[in-house]
Amino acid sequence: MIRVIPGDTLHGVAGLYLKDPTRWRELLKYNVINSGDPDLLNIGDKLLVPVREIKESMRAAHLIEKIRQVDFRTRGGTLFQKASLNQKIFYEDAIRTFSDSYAKVLFPTKEVTKISPNTLAIIKPREIDQEVELIKGEIHFRKAKVQTPSSVITPSEDGLYRANVLDDKTTEVEVYEGNVGVSDLKGMKTIELKKGFGSKIAFGKMPLPPEKIKMPDMGELETFKNDLTLPATFHLQSLKVQEIGVFKPDEMDFEKEVSKRAPSRKKIKQVEIALDEYFSQVVLKAPPEEIQKKIAKLVDGKYYYRIENEGHRGGEYSDVKSFVLDRKNREMNIIILYPPANLRVKDEFVEVRGSSSRDIAKLCIETVDVELGKDGSFSQIIYLPMGPHDVEILFYDKIGNAKRETRRVVRVEKEKGFWGKLFGD
Repeated sequence: MIRVIPGDTLHGVAGLYLKDPTRWRELLKYNVINSGDPDLLNIGDKLLVPVREIKESMRAAHLIEKIRQVDFRTRGGTLFQKASLNQKIFYEDAIRTFSDSYAKVLFPTKEVTKISPNTLAIIKPREIDQEVELIKGEIHFRKAKVQTPSSVITPSEDGLYRANVLDDKTTEVEVYEGNVGVSDLKGMKTIELKKGFGSKIAFGKMPLPPEKIKMPDMGELETFKNDLTLPATFHLQSLKVQEIGVFKPDEMDFEKEVSKRAPSRKKIKQVEIALDEYFSQVVLKAPPEEIQKKIAKLVDGKYYYRIENEGHRGGEYSDVKSFVLDRKNREMNIIILYPPANLRVKDEFVEVRGSSSRDIAKLCIETVDVELGKDGSFSQIIYLPMGPHDVEILFYDKIGNAKRETRRVVRVEKEKGFWGKLFGD
């Protein structure tokens, strides 16, 4: 799940995640575009991108260490939330630390980056080339490309580097091991920094010539190395989650399920449903009585939920549980009551009517959206050209799967009346 940010289009999202802008139509299977225009997305809207469609270049990082409070914000989000140890950090998610806290992020390449106190950084994990956008504060890194408000820092080899963004947006770069290229944002000037050298880049200015820096002593340098080195015995610890089963949305009484498994008798304030066990990607948040209607709109797959009770403060939640939605055996059919097959008519209009199964969420007749009645009934008058014509009926389920039905109707010429025969009209 991603949140739409200014400038996003379906073409752009497909280009970023599916590596092909022309594949934007594939995203329509999982999302409804409220504006109806793939190039006009509402800022803040949530879009689902199918994991199986994402290329190998898109991977998640992990928060492998956090001291005291560390917050995260999802791509396009406006609010920060408390981060959880080992949670996934997705492309363009933000990490924020405070004066007494720091964090370590593990990229898919096993590279570790340390985020110092009072720092805000946007993480951009990929399979090969990692990137950090350092908004303010300080990070220590080995090979990730770093962009700041005033510079672009590109290591040419695995080393040991420090970048710091000051309050006036000036960037400080220091090299303790390795070589790094530093340029201004427009790429007008690039300098090379070697071990023992650093530079400053003021906002809107060119990088200053390399200057010798005071190197950390052996003890400090060893600490830096250890901070950015993944122990050979390291492994991500997974959160224990109880699985409650596989369901079809229409058959699942989620309100009853939540109440039955609530950890106390207190009134449930709300239920959160997410794509991951650390709730870094929440897709639904609502009271139990409202969650049932909303859960029916989710695509098939695995989800996680937790409960927040009334009276609790600071986001105290129940244990995390998981469930699977599976509509494999769903019925999605229509019955065409009229017209019958191969009907011959003389009129230029004909009424198409029938009924649909409850899994159908949208129906189109001859490219026109047709409203479904509460009982699934539908009716639409269409124009018939002269001769045989296949009336096309397209219908979609709640997750975007489509089926097609046709019904042939033949329009024939009307027989001429008395005056028509007499005058040829």
